[in-house]
Amino acid sequence: MKLLSIRLHNVRRFTTPVEIGGIGPGLNVLSAPNETGKSTVFDALHALFFKDRKAWDKELRALQPHVGGDPEVSVTLESGGQTYRIEKSWTKGRRGEIRVFRDGHLAHQADDAEAWLAGLLKAPKDGGPAGLLWVRQGLLGLADGKETETARRDLATSVTGEIEAMTGGRQMDDILRHCRSELDGYVTSRGARKGGPLDDAETRVATLEAREAELRARAAALRHDLDNRSRLRRELEGLNDPEEAAQRQQKLGEAEAAHAAALRHAEDLDRARAAEQSARLALENHEAATERLEAQLAEASEAAAHMAEAEERLAAAWKVLSGKDAAWEAARTAHEAATKEADAATSRHRRALKAEQAAQAATRRQELDQRLAAATDRRRQVETLAALAQQGLSADGLQQIEALALELSVARKALETAAPAVVMRYAQGRGDGVSLDGRPLPDNTRIALPEGGRLDIAGIGALHVHPGAGADGSSVETALAELDTALVEHGLASLDEARRSARDRAASEVALREARAALKLAAPDGLEALQAALAALPAPVEAEDGLPGVAEAEQAEIAARQALQTAATALESARRAAEEARQAEARASMAGESAAARAERAALALAGKEDPQAALDGLRAAHPALSQAVEDARARRAALETDAPDLDAAQATLQRLTSAMKAAEARSRQIENDLAGLESRIEIQAGEAVDEELSEVQGQLEAARAQHDAVRFEVDVLQRLSGALERARTEARDRYVQPVLAELEPLVRMIWPEAELRFDADTLLPAGLSRTGTEEPFDVLSGGTQEQIALLVRLAFARILARSGTPAPVILDDAIVYTDDDRIEAIFDALTRQANDLQIIVLSCRQKAFRDLGGTALAIRPVVAG
Repeated sequence: MKLLSIRLHNVRRFTTPVEIGGIGPGLNVLSAPNETGKSTVFDALHALFFKDRKAWDKELRALQPHVGGDPEVSVTLESGGQTYRIEKSWTKGRRGEIRVFRDGHLAHQADDAEAWLAGLLKAPKDGGPAGLLWVRQGLLGLADGKETETARRDLATSVTGEIEAMTGGRQMDDILRHCRSELDGYVTSRGARKGGPLDDAETRVATLEAREAELRARAAALRHDLDNRSRLRRELEGLNDPEEAAQRQQKLGEAEAAHAAALRHAEDLDRARAAEQSARLALENHEAATERLEAQLAEASEAAAHMAEAEERLAAAWKVLSGKDAAWEAARTAHEAATKEADAATSRHRRALKAEQAAQAATRRQELDQRLAAATDRRRQVETLAALAQQGLSADGLQQIEALALELSVARKALETAAPAVVMRYAQGRGDGVSLDGRPLPDNTRIALPEGGRLDIAGIGALHVHPGAGADGSSVETALAELDTALVEHGLASLDEARRSARDRAASEVALREARAALKLAAPDGLEALQAALAALPAPVEAEDGLPGVAEAEQAEIAARQALQTAATALESARRAAEEARQAEARASMAGESAAARAERAALALAGKEDPQAALDGLRAAHPALSQAVEDARARRAALETDAPDLDAAQATLQRLTSAMKAAEARSRQIENDLAGLESRIEIQAGEAVDEELSEVQGQLEAARAQHDAVRFEVDVLQRLSGALERARTEARDRYVQPVLAELEPLVRMIWPEAELRFDADTLLPAGLSRTGTEEPFDVLSGGTQEQIALLVRLAFARILARSGTPAPVILDDAIVYTDDDRIEAIFDALTRQANDLQIIVLSCRQKAFRDLGGTALAIRPVVAG
């Protein structure tokens, strides 16, 4: 199907007939400013093809003009090699009409025409292609509602018959539904369904398995108790044998005697070790006393020599310190004199600077006072004009009132056009004789009578004109009421007064802008900045006589400061020299004190010894005897260690045999108790016939498992069948996606040369875009990129649909709103490429941008009568 022309009458703003003609087979472009009716054309086409003539819903009511009238839409199109003209109208009373002409002759009308039109282009709600290929303004994506989703799935059916057979057909749906229903009776997503056949079979098997395990355990326990009874009886006989008891007692006595002998020997060895330790300690104390006395004698000799040397250094340090202190005092006196002279020079320089700044500040203060006065006047003027600019009617308010006035004028004109009218043409030589409501009726002038009137004809009588039911002035009354309401809201009496008020306000706004510019020129940073600058100026001071010039005072201060610096350097040098001499004296004094303290400590260490050297000689003479005593004690301890028995081994043997004796007695008592308990359990279990019941339960369990396997087999078959059907549907969808991707690939390369579009076969929507090796999900792409992909996918679907034998035009109402100027030319190339096989109609308000699109230029033109 290809559109050839479109005509509208009484559709929104088009109260008079308009037409879009010359629509070509390929690319067609209607580029016009906003509010020219492009979206109205789109909505009118949608109504013609998909709104029944007897309907009067919200969308159709929106097509009716404000002044009233029945919407009429007609289209000329080509289908199947023949030309058709479809004319359709709607009325408030749901008595619309439809007629279809073929080659100029009436072919269908009424219900027959509606049926023919439904067969020509299926509605979007039924999966028709217009839901996918006719893009309304503002709907840019591919998931804009059920209509486009249905259209995608219907398009999938048209691309390959296998999808209808395997995924969309009712037979497949019935099979899958039945299979899943049967499967739901057995299992859920979490396992067997509670109370279902599989759950019952599993429960019975589990119950019997638990009972079998219990009986097996009881039978095994009985056999284990019989075996234990035999084993315990044999063990008790061995423990109660008299010969074995006597052997255990003999071994225990021998171990006790060996352990006592080992204890006695260990005590002798401990005493020998203590004697050796005592002799060794006496020797070590003697050696330490000898070493200590030798060190004390050496320290006393060194301390005396060190003290004499320290006294000589202290005397020399005192002599140097006296000379350095005198030099420091002289340098301090010179520095104080230089400081006073420098301070006086600085004071004279500052007073000279202050006098010079006071003179400059006086000139600056006069200038700022003048600017501040001028800026203050400008600000008062701005405040006055700002108040005036808020009064009167704004431009938006005037636009609203003029729009309502225009609607009133249009309503009145429409009323006059529809109302009865009278035209008086006087005979030649006559120009009066007839009056309307007491006023002469002019010659050859149409006078509308929306409310009727009375015509007085001289010499004949009065002619009364009644408007009847056709003169409906409700639109005029409504428009007049809306205009009056708007005027009252703004406190105005008429349209002229509104215009004067708006002009006065506009003039005040212009004057306000000029006054603000003048204020900005007078005070660029504001009045507060001028006031702050004025306040920052130094206060006026009285002139001081005898002051030198600033340059002369500055040079004098520099010379005084240099002299002060020289004096300060000399003072610091003298101070450092005196400080170094004082530190040297302090070090010498501390060294002397340290040497005296050392000599005193050495003397205290030797106090109490009349002849320290004789004492040292005595200590050295006693050392050999103490060394021999240590060697004798070591030899006695070594001899005892060589012959010592193993006390730990003797103690371990005694402990083991004692424990074995006690364990044998305890084990004998324990076995007697265990045998009593086993006899009781064996007697009870022997009467319960556990083996017979176990055999019966095993038979029941085998039958239950066979029943469970049969149910499980049926579940497995249903699951495998469901999976096979789903795989078949997925494979068919994959085969559907291939022609879509093949058609999309060259279009995508035109926009993104290195990109690849990934398509989701489940949703039949783009899933992501791969660029430079990075996968970007569709929903995180920019608005412009999503818009471009959506447009390319629609163009690809349109080409596939055309190849299936049911072509439909592509209509885009401002569908490229987020695409930048650089990429829009690539989109134009894609549209031109697809237009070789398709009819594409582009509606856009971007006149400048769409000049480079090319194609057939369309326009909305008034229909010329005749």
